[in-house]
Order: sequence, then C-alpha cells, then structure tokens
Amino acid sequence: MPNTKKDHESDEKNPFIKQTIIEEKKDQRKRIVSAACLAVVFGMVAGPTTALTSHIINKNILSKKTKTTIQIPKEETSIEGSEEAESSEPVEDIVASAIESIDLSEKNLEQMYAGLSKVAENKDNTIVKISAITTNTDWFDNTLQNESSCSGIVVAKSGDNLIVLTTNMSIEGGIRVGFFDGSVKEANVLGTDSLTNLMILSVDISSMGEKVKSIEPIVLGNSYQLKKGAFILAIGSPVGVSRSLDIGNVTAIEKNASFFDGYGRVIYCDKHLDNRGTFLIDTSGELVGVISNLDGDSPISMAYGISDLKMLIENMTNGVGSSYLGVRAIDIDKDKAPEGMPNGVYVTEVRADSPAYNIGIQSGDIISMIGDEEVNSIIGFKNIMEKLKPNQVVNIKVSRSGKDGFTELNFETTIGARS
Repeated sequence: MPNTKKDHESDEKNPFIKQTIIEEKKDQRKRIVSAACLAVVFGMVAGPTTALTSHIINKNILSKKTKTTIQIPKEETSIEGSEEAESSEPVEDIVASAIESIDLSEKNLEQMYAGLSKVAENKDNTIVKISAITTNTDWFDNTLQNESSCSGIVVAKSGDNLIVLTTNMSIEGGIRVGFFDGSVKEANVLGTDSLTNLMILSVDISSMGEKVKSIEPIVLGNSYQLKKGAFILAIGSPVGVSRSLDIGNVTAIEKNASFFDGYGRVIYCDKHLDNRGTFLIDTSGELVGVISNLDGDSPISMAYGISDLKMLIENMTNGVGSSYLGVRAIDIDKDKAPEGMPNGVYVTEVRADSPAYNIGIQSGDIISMIGDEEVNSIIGFKNIMEKLKPNQVVNIKVSRSGKDGFTELNFETTIGARS
C-alpha cells in the first residue's frame, strides 16, 4: 500500500506556517512614556517635548504593526523528477509475489478497511460544515430563506484564526462554520477562485472552547507521489453529507492536464463523489487532492492534486490575487507540427470575458512571449503566469496562422485577478 508520509523531523525544520504575529511593542512604549514624563519634570522644553513624544507614540508605536502572512512550503522536486524509478524486476514476478504475500481472508479484509477508516476518523476534527443563507422573494412578495451547505477542511492556523479550504458558494447572507463538537461560528471570506471553484475562509476561534482551539490543520501532502492503484480516502462530503467517508483507489493520473493559465495533474478516482467539499487523503492521513468541478456527468470523479493548488491557497489566504489571463494552452508536438510553425504554446481555448478574450487572442494562436520572457513550453507558461501580478501591464506576442503563413501580433493587456 503506497505511503506518502513525510519525515516529521523535516516538517519541524520547515514548518507549515511561517508567520509573524501582530504585537504591540509594550516595553518600548513604556520607555518612551517614561522619557516624556522626565522631560516634563525637568521642565526643559516641557510643552514641545510632550507634544512631540505623544506624536511619536501614536504614529510609530501604537499604530505600528507587522503584517501576518502564511507561507505554504512547495515540493522541492519538479513534477518530472518526482517519479519513482521503474523496477528492473519483471512486472509479472512483482504481481505474483504480492498476491502470494496477501492473506485475503474476510477477517484480514475487515481489519484493513477498519485501519483505513481509522485514518479518516483521526482527521474528522479538521472537517467543518459550511452553511450559507440566501434570501429570495416569491411571487407574493414573501421573503424566503434558503440554506446551502458543503464541507470544508482546516488547512492552516494563523494566530487565533483557523484557515479553511472549501467550495466556492454564495455568501450574500453570511457564512457559518460548524465544528465537530457542535459549535458554530461566523466566518470571513479571504479569497475565492472561480476557475477551480475554491474558497478560503478565516474563523476567529479566540472565544471558542478548548476542543476547537486544539484542532491541528491537516498536512498538505505531495500529490506528485501518488500512483495508480493507491488507496485513497474521500472525506468531507463524498456522498453529499458532511463528515461522510468513502474508500477507493486512484484509477488514473493525467500528469499534464491543461488548465486555464497553466497545467497540472488530474487524479481520477473509481467513485462518483460529490464535488461540494470533498477532499482526498492518502493512507498517511495527508491531504493530496480536492474533488473538482471537472468531471461533469462522468461516472467517476476527478480531483485537482494538492501540490498544484498550494500557490493558489497561499495567495488566497494572504489576500494576494493570482494572475489571470484566461487561456488554456498545450505544448506543440515538434515532430507532428507543420514546417515553419513558431515556438510557443498553442492556445486551445480562450475564456469569455477574460483579459485574453477582451484584447483579441483567439483559439489557434501561438503565444511566444509574455513581457520580456519567451514561452517555450506549458511549464514555462505556468511559471511566467505565477510570477505576474494582477493589474500588471504586459505585452503578449502571438503568431496567428493565415493563408500566407503565420503573422506575428502584439497585444498589450492588463493582467487580471482570479476571483
């Protein structure tokens, strides 16, 4: 059974959260106040000294606070370099040896599934129920309130606040978070992303009970290490009910799936799971995937790998907008490309009302440069997009095919923000 559990000693050296907590500098304030009093006592320039000291205290001490930030460590290995080396032992021998070593008795199967259920049970306190109230009126002008709900999962702590990852939903009437002990608290929205349909919430737990205060965020694992056939545990709302559980397997992994403004991995499961707050954990209890809005009516579910979401989660948590152009692109197969095709990435789709759409970029265009950087691959395209900032003005160079070959076009655009 695959096990992607990390070395915890390494985790202590590279903590999940690197933050600075806002603190008032009390000792320094006392020294300044004392100095002000002494100045008054000695009467040297009592009036001006007192006024000046008060100004310094108010401006530089009482109002000076450091910014709280959250940093999520990313995988040190690249996607390409994270694959395990293939064994030289014949596959038939490996399978035969594995089958011989397994006791498939009913009792052992029950014990195996009980062990998997225990892994999920240990993470149950990280699951929260998200409830949002929407208000409508009927034909007779009566006010109607509807409650929609899904699950969320605690992914970080920042001082007295829990950071919750969940599915994007309407929040016009406020949003509440229900914890495993039955307590409920209002939440604030830190960020949303319409492309992945995800949202980040912050919940102040300073006035809540010790059970809630003792919640430890789930560890964000390395989804690049997942393999086909691995056991996977679906927690959150896999069957549409908060804190439900389903156990299955990874049936396929699409390593270079094309997303808007980048690429990543898609994890396929052997179940059809509800995509309103369902999360995948491995047998070590680490979060490795989020059931996505990609599957449509498919009988199986698809998930975003958590490694591809870490930068987005960090940006949403810290209130930093992620750059948005609105194109889906793929690498050009050099061996199959017609002669004379320029270098770059091939645009397969342009999202309506996106910055790319509004300046005239079209499907079939080849993006070769963004700003001063050349675009030679979908990996490079993603890396450039992650470095860009919302509202940054850049020039985008594309090549467009026509009856006389390819024409080079330049578009100046203001990078948008994913929301």
